[in-house]
Amino acid sequence: MHCIAGVLLVADFALLWILDRTVVVEGLDYVAWASWFVALILLCLPMVTFRRKGQVPSGKGYVNTEALVDTGIYAVVRHPQYLGWMLMYLVVLLFNPNWVLAMLGILGVACVYCFTRQEEQRLVGKFGASYRRYMQAVPRFNLAAGVIRLLLKQRVEDRRTP
Repeated sequence: MHCIAGVLLVADFALLWILDRTVVVEGLDYVAWASWFVALILLCLPMVTFRRKGQVPSGKGYVNTEALVDTGIYAVVRHPQYLGWMLMYLVVLLFNPNWVLAMLGILGVACVYCFTRQEEQRLVGKFGASYRRYMQAVPRFNLAAGVIRLLLKQRVEDRRTP
């Protein structure tokens, strides 16, 4: 699944430059650039977070965490890298609204969603009840809901502190 999603994203970006724009919307490029920036942050920030807080054994890749990380970006969404990956399909479509790119994007997002579900099953097996609690507390992909949840949680904590 990862390979299929990766190939679809590469194809999407390659076709972005080849296919003609079928729709021109003034100002859409600004939204595309902003979305690209957010996606890039979501793709890169987890690497740093896992290295710093995931108790990654020496010589292992950043995804080989020994500890459940539920702080930083992982307090906002459970799968920031996968969300960033899905946003990249949207970015391509925003730069070039085209039905071919839309179809590739839908297939790519479906692949990412499927392997995210598989990843969650693996993580439940690895971290057990603590990951199940984390799943109930933090949204899988909804960045806005995650930020609102954190702000409300902070507000409640501020009220408790004299």
